[in-house]
Amino acid sequence: MNRYGRLRAGRPVLLIVGLLAAGAALTWFAGAHLAYATGLAGTPGHLRVEACVWEHVGGHRYPHCSGIFRSSDGTVVKLEATIDTRLPVGRTVALQLTPSGGYAQTGITASCGWLAISLLGLMVLLTGILAARSKAGERRVPRSRLVLLGSLSAAMLLSALVGGVAGMSERF
Repeated sequence: MNRYGRLRAGRPVLLIVGLLAAGAALTWFAGAHLAYATGLAGTPGHLRVEACVWEHVGGHRYPHCSGIFRSSDGTVVKLEATIDTRLPVGRTVALQLTPSGGYAQTGITASCGWLAISLLGLMVLLTGILAARSKAGERRVPRSRLVLLGSLSAAMLLSALVGGVAGMSERF
């Protein structure tokens, strides 16, 4: 309420629309990458790293490793495959070839990371839905909705932890 006793309806509506849009976009984006990371989408195969270079852009260094990509069924061979990840030369890494011609890493680390981000998107989306369904002036959220938000956040944190531990164990 402002000082004259009137409610400002514009700000909550923009916040709710923003939460719904951000939650839906984040869930869709991470869900698409999760499908590649788990091997549900794309063409499975392996890349044998033959060379890695570092590119300097805007004061930052970015790795580009290249090699030969071979699909698991042998139908696709790309001689100039490039991935923007730091990998040791000679290593063979499992990848999914995307329809756009890019590559996505597979495995537990990538899967858990994208799962955590998609769960974060669901939490933002659910928060937007809860805000949209709440009545003006209502401060109490039903217990079942809080349990759902808590469960999503616990699953997100567990997924991030497992992905982080798996990623660290791959480095050593």
